[in-house]
Formats: sequence, structure tokens, C-alpha cells
Amino acid sequence: MHPSALQAVVLGLTFALLAWYFAGSYLNRRRASHLARAIAAAVPTLGKGATIRPLGTGSSGFQVEIREPVPELRSATLLCLLEARDFPLVWAYTRLRGRRDQILLQADLRRPPRQSRRLTRPLPDRGLPRLVLLETSPQSPHLRLSLGVGGGEEEQIPRAFALALEVARGAWPEGAPGKAQPDG
Repeated sequence: MHPSALQAVVLGLTFALLAWYFAGSYLNRRRASHLARAIAAAVPTLGKGATIRPLGTGSSGFQVEIREPVPELRSATLLCLLEARDFPLVWAYTRLRGRRDQILLQADLRRPPRQSRRLTRPLPDRGLPRLVLLETSPQSPHLRLSLGVGGGEEEQIPRAFALALEVARGAWPEGAPGKAQPDG
């Protein structure tokens, strides 16, 4: 008995999607390992005693908790979210929209800022062309930073952490138009 053309197409598509899923999962685990090394090298800017915990199977990202943050920070947590390389349609859609792997930093400061400020544009002059968000708030978390990191752009990570520490110390990036927002 020979499969019909439709059955052959469905079977071929099924195998292609399965192969993509396993290849994408493998690539995400490799990427997570690479980003974890880059983050571990940059974490001393924010503190000591970082612990890394995978999210799910480890192919979607990981969380980094800094147990002994620098004096300006009360606490700091990093979340690294990877592109959905294992789901081709989602990956293609997000890739076309410019999304890459994402590093999110949330920190509570020893001295919370008095007003909210928000910057939602890149800072290429600071070496941060994929900065998505820099925000301070009197409410917890006091500091939030979001950075997109494409392949080969890991050098942005230490720069972003240095910027976060600078903001934690009370300085806003020079030339950045961060809008002050009313509280509440």
C-alpha cells in the first residue's frame, strides 16, 4: 500500500517540524550555556554569589540570583529569555520583529529613587544598541533594565550592568532623555 501525496506531505512536514524542534532545543541549550558564561563574567559588577537556575528544560532560559549584591543594591535578579528557536513559526515572527535573546535585570536599591524615570530607546553611544528599557521607580523593583542580545553581542552585557550600577548610584545616563513620570 502506497501513501497518498497528502499523507507523504503531512509525514514529511511532521518529520521536518520534529527535526527543527530538536535542533532548536539543542541550539537554545548551547546559547544558554554561552550567555550564562558571559553573564557570569559580568556579574561581579552587581555582586557576588550568583546562582543560576534553568527555566523549564533549560532551552527557554535561566534565572540568576545574586546573593551578595554590591552596597547600592538590596537585591538583584537576572532573567535570561531565549528566542523560541524550537518553534519555527514563532521564531520567524519574533525574529522579523527584531527580538533576540533577552536579559532582564530587576533590582531593589538601598535608597529608592524619588521619582520614576523611563528610557525606551537604545544607547548606541554607550555601546548598547539593543537596550530595550531602563527604568527606575520608587516602588519595587526600583530598577529594571531589558537588553536584547544577538549572537556576537555579548560585550553589551557588562556595559549594561555598569549602566545599571551607575543608575543605582543616582546618575541617569548623560544625554538620555528619560522622562520623569509622576508617582502612583
